[in-house]
Amino acid sequence: MARLRRCLRLAFALLVFKGLALASLAPRSALRVAGVLLFASEAARAEKDLGYEQMDRLKGGGEALGKKRTRMPGFRALPSGLQVKDVDPGRSGAPEAQLGDAVVFTWEGYTINYFGRPFETRTLQKMDGLDPDPVRFQVGDGTVIKGIDEGGVRQLIVPVELSYDEGHQLAPRPSTAGGNRALDFVMDNKGGLMDKTLLINVAVKRVYPK
Repeated sequence: MARLRRCLRLAFALLVFKGLALASLAPRSALRVAGVLLFASEAARAEKDLGYEQMDRLKGGGEALGKKRTRMPGFRALPSGLQVKDVDPGRSGAPEAQLGDAVVFTWEGYTINYFGRPFETRTLQKMDGLDPDPVRFQVGDGTVIKGIDEGGVRQLIVPVELSYDEGHQLAPRPSTAGGNRALDFVMDNKGGLMDKTLLINVAVKRVYPK
């Protein structure tokens, strides 16, 4: 019984730590946006079981050794497993992005479970003397990670299956060398024990209908 109580206390402490870490990653001021991306898949907002992280070396022991995905406070889970949190509803009457529309956005990225390390922020850009242009893509064209193609002007908790590809072809990529190293260290890890969940803040600047 004492061992069970210690395990429960440890589990609770880990959940509290993750909640505090996520809160510390949130932007200091709300992202101001010109438009909002909304997609049809969001209509089904089922509160589903998010399952287990894809961490291969934990699978051999069954679910008892697996790492359960955490439903983050204030976020809602879409059927795909993407968790979203609307930060700013955008300008009243702004166009909603549809399949085929061109979208311009800025973004920030953090590796949630690798010390909350940022891999793309304005601070990192300024330290490297960079002022990159916003990212541009066409909704549904497959050039950005699935989490952004499905998401919108919001904070996104991106599971590994909606994240970056092994060939590093999908956008958006960090604009700094340090940011690329931090991201690739997590995403390219082959040990099977690293949680590759990401927090990405997206702010849409313009939507151009097709």
